[in-house]
Amino acid sequence: MSRMQRIVSLVPSFTEMLYFLGLEERLTGVTEHCDFPEEAKTRAKVGTFGQPRLTRILALQPDLVLADAALHKAVSGDLKNAGVEVIPFTPVSVDDIFWVMNEIAQVCDVEAAVRPLIDSMRERVEQLGRKSGHGRPRVFRIMSMDPIVAPGPGSFQYDALQKAGAQMMVFPTKDPYIKVAPEQIIAFDPEVVLFCGVAKGQAPPLRCKGCVAKRPICQRTVDDIIRREWAQITAFRENRVYPIPCHTICRPGPRLIDGMEKLHSRYFYVTLK
Repeated sequence: MSRMQRIVSLVPSFTEMLYFLGLEERLTGVTEHCDFPEEAKTRAKVGTFGQPRLTRILALQPDLVLADAALHKAVSGDLKNAGVEVIPFTPVSVDDIFWVMNEIAQVCDVEAAVRPLIDSMRERVEQLGRKSGHGRPRVFRIMSMDPIVAPGPGSFQYDALQKAGAQMMVFPTKDPYIKVAPEQIIAFDPEVVLFCGVAKGQAPPLRCKGCVAKRPICQRTVDDIIRREWAQITAFRENRVYPIPCHTICRPGPRLIDGMEKLHSRYFYVTLK
């Protein structure tokens, strides 16, 4: 039996991985942002994704804590000093997601049992690549409007969109998030624009406890983001500006593959027909 029987997850996507790998019975603690699957909400809370509480984590006496390598450096150091094993990850590509799941499976001694699950997901991504060989629409993903920010080549979102069949804007850096000038978007002339938002007339989602913005991008409609100088862009001219649920592509976990398939079939493939 693996000694990793009490696991605390500080990252929503890692929580989803534990359920996908069949390790939910070992999950003893999560953050307030770990909201999928629904059953995860019933686990003990150790704070928010951005501010996990050391005392709450230690009170659960975990054998293992899954953390974000960049965001949770301080609390990870404190946990290690307290004798708790911490495995930090920051996936920056779709392949990294598979690697993280393999690492979790290995440390929990279920690697052989879950290998078919992970291999099946890899095959789904490879199949998208084969489908995309006949052409790729130019796609621009808006993450923020003031300033305009898009996922860069150093992010899993950029990689996921490419693997889903999108032709992405080329950037000179490998940064995960990049500020983009309006004239760059006009020059790229995207055929599809994606943003976290809601359809016109749809009620905006409730803001999470960690959101401090007065009007986050996820509460905007297409009308809110259209700018006069963008009227000439193909995506706006042909009404291919789509609000997508945040979970579609914002979390580097198992559901990302579902989101990639939906984007390909609903928005990318039909654009080229």
